[in-house]
Amino acid sequence: MIKTKIISVDDNFKCARTIEVSVGSKVAITPRRVLSASRSRRNDETSLRNRSIRGFIEIYRHINREGLLRMVSKKSYMQRFNYEMSSILKRAENDITVGIVEYNTDGRVPEKKEIEDLFHLFNDISLDILVPPIVTKLPCEKYIKFLDEFIEVYQTCSFHAILVPVIPHYSIVDIPRLFEYYAKKDEISKNFVCVDFNGGNPLSQYTFVSKIVRESQKFEREFGEPCLRYAINLKYGKATKKQHVVPAKDIIIFAMGFNLFGANHRLIPRLGGVGDYDLATKIFNRVDYGYYSLEMAKNTISDVGNYEVKLIDVLEKRSSAKIFNAERHGLESLEISTAINEQKLDKYLRSKPRIAEDESILKRINKVNREAYIGDVSKYLH
Repeated sequence: MIKTKIISVDDNFKCARTIEVSVGSKVAITPRRVLSASRSRRNDETSLRNRSIRGFIEIYRHINREGLLRMVSKKSYMQRFNYEMSSILKRAENDITVGIVEYNTDGRVPEKKEIEDLFHLFNDISLDILVPPIVTKLPCEKYIKFLDEFIEVYQTCSFHAILVPVIPHYSIVDIPRLFEYYAKKDEISKNFVCVDFNGGNPLSQYTFVSKIVRESQKFEREFGEPCLRYAINLKYGKATKKQHVVPAKDIIIFAMGFNLFGANHRLIPRLGGVGDYDLATKIFNRVDYGYYSLEMAKNTISDVGNYEVKLIDVLEKRSSAKIFNAERHGLESLEISTAINEQKLDKYLRSKPRIAEDESILKRINKVNREAYIGDVSKYLH
């Protein structure tokens, strides 16, 4: 069972909250950057050992039909997958673990056998939270039918993970339908929702954010528990070739009603130039909330602090950038948590030059808080 408790609500940004969440004996305070576990050492954010920034770990896997068939038909493939899962879960120690599968069927509804196989991939006694598979390119109506079958499999199996709602990247018209569906399912937890941003940022999708926050507040009124909102596949925003610095539009989601965000697992195209993708490495600067190209970072960013991954590490090996950013996101989530508790979140964000210099950022943060907030929910909570 997931238990949630509101610690504090920001006076200015009413949707920004610090929430205590517990799963069994595991306890964490949000906002929090979820660390992404990877088979590749260079991308494994769980290698960060600072306990203050840990608390949540996501295990995110991309699978297509061919890969699934290969895994279930060849013992060596399944053994390897199970070994990797066990190793990650063992390293997690006291962190709350979340399992996520993105299944590519090219828009086809998965068959019953596929659904059973997908479920059993994450049928591990040590996993805390299970997100129903995200089936890419599947229309919402068909996805709901898929969810029916997935939940049916969940009911028939011995399983210890908690099943939580997931909102794939659908239109805002479909969002209420999904929340209404989940509200009727006793097997689904109502105080935790996972939301796919499809490699986008919350500012360009502020209407999507508003709808999620508003619908989840209805959950809070109906079921009497604070609802934790978890963003996956979130990115800082699109960048042109000439932009050496772009504002951090990912981490500001903590001021827009979300409590958790994890790594982005999708590529997004650059603006200008068809087929030109944003593959250039950019690193997060805590001082001004900018993402810098490595060329500019080495002459601009003053890397002062006791970090596990330092700027010089990234300059020598750019593959270290992912863990570099995750560590700084984690430390900033602690600062944002403090700012919410002290009713200073607006002032804190305005202290970051890359945020303050772009008026549209704070305007959209305020817009989401005005549109999504449906009033004090404390009287509805247990």
